[in-house]
Amino acid sequence: MHKILKLLLVFAVASCAQVTSLNLQKHQFGKIPTKIIWIQVAGLSKEHISMLKYSYPTRSYTTSFENSLCVGDAWEYNLFKLRPSAYEGFLSQMTGKKNIKNTCNDFDRKPIWSYLEKQNYRTGIFEGEATSDNSLLKSKQCKDQSGYLSGTTFWSMNKSTINAKTFHASDRKTYTKGQVYFDKSCKSAECFSTLSQNVETTYQNFTKNAQNFLYIVRNFKFAELIRKNKVKAAKEELNQIEKILRFFQKEASKRNDTLVLLTSSETFEVDFPKVGKQWKAYEKNGAFLKSRNTKLISPVFASGARAENFCGIYDQSQVLARIFSGAKQQGLEFSIINPFE
Repeated sequence: MHKILKLLLVFAVASCAQVTSLNLQKHQFGKIPTKIIWIQVAGLSKEHISMLKYSYPTRSYTTSFENSLCVGDAWEYNLFKLRPSAYEGFLSQMTGKKNIKNTCNDFDRKPIWSYLEKQNYRTGIFEGEATSDNSLLKSKQCKDQSGYLSGTTFWSMNKSTINAKTFHASDRKTYTKGQVYFDKSCKSAECFSTLSQNVETTYQNFTKNAQNFLYIVRNFKFAELIRKNKVKAAKEELNQIEKILRFFQKEASKRNDTLVLLTSSETFEVDFPKVGKQWKAYEKNGAFLKSRNTKLISPVFASGARAENFCGIYDQSQVLARIFSGAKQQGLEFSIINPFE
């Protein structure tokens, strides 16, 4: 009897010490994300990664996209369109709703930070160069919706308005909730600070001493550049996005309660060259590159806490619920109440 008990104890210890993995990487399943980093890149498809992949000196080097623990696909349609705009798609993802119309009524739908604020999460939103049609700042132009972003700290890489608060990549300062900050380097047609510099600096300042937070990065410039066949500029913008994703994946590797999520919307196909000589011409001046219709499905890349929730195929309106949802079949308890159940 004594030997049997010892044997059972050995099995129990071995099972507790078992290392689980996802995409051949060590991973702890069912972990609650107390630090959520969400990167939204309009127009991005998986094939676009070849713009970087084929430029590396060795094919064995992997991009940060390939290093993601889980890669999924999200249907883009909503109740009104088969192919909604990226702006509408990202709103659907952040609100968990399909009924997005691109009107002021959209701001009646509670966004993710409204749920997390009740759980003492801080929210920061960094928006790269965006048009007035793509920017969340247009909520301030809607009657009774001027407070839509009041629960967030917001940074914009657009030219500042008169008397607006500003930030710079070299700043080391505290940012205030409810404020909008514009990039000092965007005084002319272009910004002198890079996207990755701005994101890393604002993130480090914003999250310093923060226990729970949501940090969102929004990018529409990549889609604009590749649609115009500005290959070199689009490639550099994608390189900036790749740097940001790699930076956050390193942050997530330091602790097991960080979720790094990258989603796209209004993804469109590109006909890349078929042979080496054409590829050389394409990289030089954009030859042999053609943009096609937007696709009906967009990629999702996830690493860190609850990354396992983003494998598979699902509606883009389900992205929000997958951040909150846990593996109930494991009998886990959660400190975040799922507002969708």
